[in-house]
Amino acid sequence: MEADPFRVFLDMQLGLKRNAPGSDRATAHVLSLAGALPDEPEVLAMGCGQGCDVLTLLRKTDARISAVDIMKPFIKRLEEKAEAEGVTGERLLTICADFEALDLPNHYFDLIWSEGAIYSIGFEEGLEDWKKYLKPGGLAVISDATWLTTAPSKDAQTFWAKEYPDMGTQEENIARAERAGFDCLTTYRLPDEDWWSEYYQPLVPLIEEARRRHAGDIGVENMLDAQETEIRLFEQCSGEYAYLFYVLRRRD
Repeated sequence: MEADPFRVFLDMQLGLKRNAPGSDRATAHVLSLAGALPDEPEVLAMGCGQGCDVLTLLRKTDARISAVDIMKPFIKRLEEKAEAEGVTGERLLTICADFEALDLPNHYFDLIWSEGAIYSIGFEEGLEDWKKYLKPGGLAVISDATWLTTAPSKDAQTFWAKEYPDMGTQEENIARAERAGFDCLTTYRLPDEDWWSEYYQPLVPLIEEARRRHAGDIGVENMLDAQETEIRLFEQCSGEYAYLFYVLRRRD
């Protein structure tokens, strides 16, 4: 019986500490770049996954965080991690919902934080939609896959044309943010090490295990081929694209 490729992918992702390139160190560093926050800031974490960034924000601030993700297994994993760290319900509210089906108050949050998730609705479109949740002058810290060159190689161009056709350069994304009503305070490039040690290297043995378990299952093998293609592409073309954090302030 053939397996559901998405279920196999989800099981692999649940076997990882984090579900995209990044690190606790990078989250903490970009938080410092954002500058001073209120004493007990209200934070909205969009596309939180298993919540590595959420837990770092909880450790580094006195924030109350509303953490949103559409995948219930990721939300459950975040809740388990938070409970193990003694985080109370007064500081963490988890919301399993689609970005477009949120029932949240407008002009309520001091900070929106989102690592590697805005691509699902588009950089400019996401900022335009999420802006309503921020207080005037509130901050949005968003990481997104970004071109580092205007002349990428054919392999990189072909891959990202399928995976993220609207991926922009830093200059294009800053212009998009400005059109959406934000000023860009600074940017930060995620180091290559945070792709390898935090995501790709732990993913490789899970791909190998899935190949053994689902040998001959064409659907699963195609999914695993796509995962390996992404890893090889970054190995060959990491200087052509990266995750960039954009530290943005909503205009009054």
